[in-house]
Amino acid sequence: MPILALSSFLLGTSTGSRATTADTIYRGGTIITMVGKTPTYAEAVAVTNGKISFVGSIAKAKSFAGAATKVVDLTGKTLLPGFIDGHSHYINSLLVANQCKLYAPPSGPGKDVPSIIAELKRYAAERKVKKGEMIIGYGYDDTVMPGGRLLNRDDLDQAFPNNPVRIDHVSMHGTVLNSLAQKMYGYSAATKTPPGGVIVRKPGTQEPYGLIMETAFLPVIEKQEPMTAAQEIEWSRAGQLLYAQSGITTAQEGATHFAQYETLKRAADAGANIIDIVCYPFITDLEKFKAAVPSNQWTKYANRLKLGGVKITLDGSPQGRTAMFTTPYLLGGPAGEKNWKGEPTFPADLSKKMIKQVYDMKLPLLAHCNGDGAIDLFLQAYEYARAGDYSRPWNVTTIHTQFLRKDQIPKFVKYKVRPSLYTLHTYYFADAHIANRGIDQASYISPMRDVIDAGLHPTNHTDFVVAPLDQMMMLWSAVNRKSRSCLEIGPDQRVTAYEGLKTMTAWAAEQYDEQNRKGTLEVGKLADFVILNQNPLKVAPDEIKDIKVVRTIKEGKTIFPAESNAKVAIPASVANSKKTYSWRREVCDFVNVNNAVGKWWSLSSLNGKYTDAKTPPVLRFEKGRLTIKGGINTLNASYAILDENVILGDIVTTKMAGDPSRMQLERNLAATLKTVDSFKVKGSTMMLLHRGAVVAVFRHPVAK
Repeated sequence: MPILALSSFLLGTSTGSRATTADTIYRGGTIITMVGKTPTYAEAVAVTNGKISFVGSIAKAKSFAGAATKVVDLTGKTLLPGFIDGHSHYINSLLVANQCKLYAPPSGPGKDVPSIIAELKRYAAERKVKKGEMIIGYGYDDTVMPGGRLLNRDDLDQAFPNNPVRIDHVSMHGTVLNSLAQKMYGYSAATKTPPGGVIVRKPGTQEPYGLIMETAFLPVIEKQEPMTAAQEIEWSRAGQLLYAQSGITTAQEGATHFAQYETLKRAADAGANIIDIVCYPFITDLEKFKAAVPSNQWTKYANRLKLGGVKITLDGSPQGRTAMFTTPYLLGGPAGEKNWKGEPTFPADLSKKMIKQVYDMKLPLLAHCNGDGAIDLFLQAYEYARAGDYSRPWNVTTIHTQFLRKDQIPKFVKYKVRPSLYTLHTYYFADAHIANRGIDQASYISPMRDVIDAGLHPTNHTDFVVAPLDQMMMLWSAVNRKSRSCLEIGPDQRVTAYEGLKTMTAWAAEQYDEQNRKGTLEVGKLADFVILNQNPLKVAPDEIKDIKVVRTIKEGKTIFPAESNAKVAIPASVANSKKTYSWRREVCDFVNVNNAVGKWWSLSSLNGKYTDAKTPPVLRFEKGRLTIKGGINTLNASYAILDENVILGDIVTTKMAGDPSRMQLERNLAATLKTVDSFKVKGSTMMLLHRGAVVAVFRHPVAK
C-alpha cells in the first residue's frame, strides 16, 4: 500500500496546535470499526505510540498529521480490528511452523496423494533439505482422499528414498511414515499393535504401511527431539507468524501444561513475541502453576504473555465418539460398545470440585464440553461452584459447545456464560456427525443464530491444529454452514458476516476481559489491525473463504508480511546456551492408562518402607472408581487419570475395626493416596508419585 505525500494530504489543513501528532494515518479504503450492532465505517484511523488516536473523517484526520506522519493509502482494501483467536493450541504452532502444510483444500494443497507428494517436493526444494534430514508434514486427512486412495509408505519411499519422512494426521493423533522414518522410530513387522492403537499393514504382510494412530503413535511423540534455547525463540517467532498471516493479533494456548508454559515464558522474556499469547493452565497442572506464579501476576501481560485463567476438559470429541451425550451414538462406541453415550473425562463429583476451585480462585474458566451430556455436567458444576450466589461476575467460556441443546441456552443466558462455538465442523466433520448423531442433531451443531438471538456474545474458533488456522474459512462456515459435499447443515443457524466478524473481534475481546483494549476501532485502544483484500460484508457469502489477508499490524507495527531481512534477536546468553528443553503434545498417555486400569495391584512399599504384611492391601482403578481392600476396611474414591496425572476425590471408608497395626497401615495408605498427583507403569510395577517423588509402589499380579 502506497504512502501518500504529506503535502497533498495536508492541503487545506487549517493551522493551529494539535493535541496529538500521529505516527501513521490509514485512509483510502473501507474501515470497519466493529462498534455497535450494525456496521459502522470510518474514513481514516490515526495511530500514535501503538494506540488508536483518532477514528473518523479524513477532514478531521488531517489535524493529526505532522511532518513525520506516514499516511497509508489502503487503495480500496478493508481495514478491521485484528482478529482475536477464540480457541486454539498455540504451543503446537512451534512445531508445525517448520513443517509442510498438507491440509485438504480449501485450506491447503493436500487434495490427493499426487498433490501431497508434489507439495512435499516443493517444500524440500525450497528449504534445501539435505540427504538424511527429516521431512515432516502435517494436516493429512485420509477421509477426503478421492477413491479411497490413501497415502502409504511406498509413496513416500519413492519420492524421498534418502530422507526419513513423517506425515502427521490432521487429528494430530497419528502419522504415516516412510521406511527410513519407521526405522528411526522403531516400527517394523515385529511391532505389535497396542491396545487402543492402529497400525495399517501392507496387504499380505505385517509391515507398517499407512496410518499409525492413537496409542501406536506414542513412540513418535515420546521421541520428539528437544529444542535448544535458541530454537525456543526462533520457533516461537515462526509459530506466531502463522497466526499473523491469518490476521490474528491475539492467540490462545488453550490447554497449557507447565513444561509448555516454561517454554513460552522463556521465549517471551527473550522478546520473541510479536503477538499477544494467552495461556490457560490445564487443571491437572494447576498446583504447579500456583506454586510458580504469584496470584497477582495472573491475567496480566508480561512481554505479551499472560495466564488468562484455567482450562478443564469435561468430555472428548463427537467425531471420535468420545464426547458425552444424553442419548446413544447411532454407531456405538469407539471400541464397539453398545448403547454408548460417551463418558466424562473426570467423574462428575471431581469436575464439580475442580470448577469450584477455579471459582474460589477468582479466575476465568475455559470448560471444554462437546456433547449435550457434558454441557449438562458443566451446568451442574457451575451451579455447584456458585452455591446459589450469582452476584459476583465470573468470566466463563465453554469451548466447542457443539451439541448445545436449545433448552440449555436459557441457562447460559441466566449465568452469563459465553459459548465459544466451532462452526468449521459444519464443513470438515458434518458427515461424521450425521452418521454418529443423526441429521437432526448434527444440523444443530454450534447453533450460533439461536445463541446470538438469545442475547449472548459467542466467539468462534479453529481449534488449530485440529482445523486449519484460516479465519476467513471460519467466517465462511458461520455464514454458509455447508459441508464438504455442499449439504446445508442447519441453514437456520446461519449468521450475517458482520455477526461472524463480531465473534472474532469485539466479542472475542470480551472473552479475554480485554474489551477496553481490543476488538473495536476506538480511541485509546491498541492499534491491532488486519487489512483484507476485500470487504467480507460486501462480497457474496460463498466468496468469503477466498478473501486474503494483505497485512497484519500489531500496536502500529506491521508483523505480516514480515520484513525479508527480519531476524529474531537472540540474546548471547541464549545463543551460547547448551541447554535443551522438551514438552509433549496434549496427548493422553494411553499406554500407562491401559496398563494401570482394570487390574488389582498389591502394595509393595509405602513412603519408602516395604510392607511386610502377608496379605498386603490391594487397589483397583476402573471406570472412574478407585477401590482399596485394606484387609479390614474397603476404601472407595472417585478418580480421573489424564496425561499420567491423577485427580482423586474424597476417600470413603467402611467403619470396621480390627488389628491396630493393620488399621494404621490402611490410614497411612489413605493419607498417602490423597497426596498422589501422577503415576507411572513399568512392566508389572506401578509407581504413585507426589511432585515427582515415588510415595507408593504396587505390583501386578497381586501377591499370593
